[in-house]
Amino acid sequence: MVIRRFLAFYCFMCFVLLACQAQDKKVDMDKLIKAELALTEKYEHQPLFGAQLNKTGCKMILEIEGGEDYRLTDSTGESMMLPLNYMLLKKGKQRLLVKIYPRDGEEFLTMHATASITVYRAAGKNSEMGDYKKLVEFELPADIGSQKLPYYEASLAFEADVPYDYQKELDRASDLTEIPDIEKKVVNKYKELRVMGMNCDENAYSFDVIHKSAITSNTLYLDTYDEIKKSYDVKRAVIDCDPAISDREFLPIENYAMQFYANGKLVALWQKNHLPMFYLKAIIHKGTDKERKFEGGDPILLYMPEGSKELKVW
Repeated sequence: MVIRRFLAFYCFMCFVLLACQAQDKKVDMDKLIKAELALTEKYEHQPLFGAQLNKTGCKMILEIEGGEDYRLTDSTGESMMLPLNYMLLKKGKQRLLVKIYPRDGEEFLTMHATASITVYRAAGKNSEMGDYKKLVEFELPADIGSQKLPYYEASLAFEADVPYDYQKELDRASDLTEIPDIEKKVVNKYKELRVMGMNCDENAYSFDVIHKSAITSNTLYLDTYDEIKKSYDVKRAVIDCDPAISDREFLPIENYAMQFYANGKLVALWQKNHLPMFYLKAIIHKGTDKERKFEGGDPILLYMPEGSKELKVW
């Protein structure tokens, strides 16, 4: 009888523990929003910078010199208006590096490669498209295919009068290039994030990347509770465990390229094809007999804040 009671109690405690663990993985949105809001400021001056990107037959990487980059890695055509504010660390002269690479399976840029960029400035976040002022332009040379180039690089310069300054925080951060075991630390941090994704641990992941989320909100002037709440309407794919998503599989953290940014203050891992190393493959089911494959990743940059010995998500 005692054994039966013990087994019943043990089973009950296991059920409670599993239930608590499941609840722990669900994010406390009110707590998260308030924590992110505390990392933002209100600015009267709210200029927005954006880049209209168009490309076919190639891959494109945009990097703010001294900052981070954005990657269009699809081998097909892409067109978008990319907000630049989150890539701009502080006001002043900016140098936008443009890097054009061949499609998968091609050694050189071909005659099919075309790319153009136009950088714009708007006075505020509620400006109409007609109010955007053109600053600089770039276009890939029409004869690029005859030059037999493995990649093409150019740069664009423009002034940005943004009101925030993230350069100060990076200046105080550790120089990651001087840390002997930095690669091991970076790989271990990526593995931690990968486990969060595999376990659908929305709570742990959301708070781990809150600095990243707050930079986006702050540089786009989302400075109210409701605005930040709305930014979470679309869940990150890497932590989305909707029943309609099956066969979730994360790439192992291996066969990567490690890249430093911001004069050694930031670091990231990338696949050799320029895609994020933190990368998910899955199947999304629509209706009873429709399904489609999904692939996507979350670009992760890491830094070591002042006074810390641990890597954090930038």
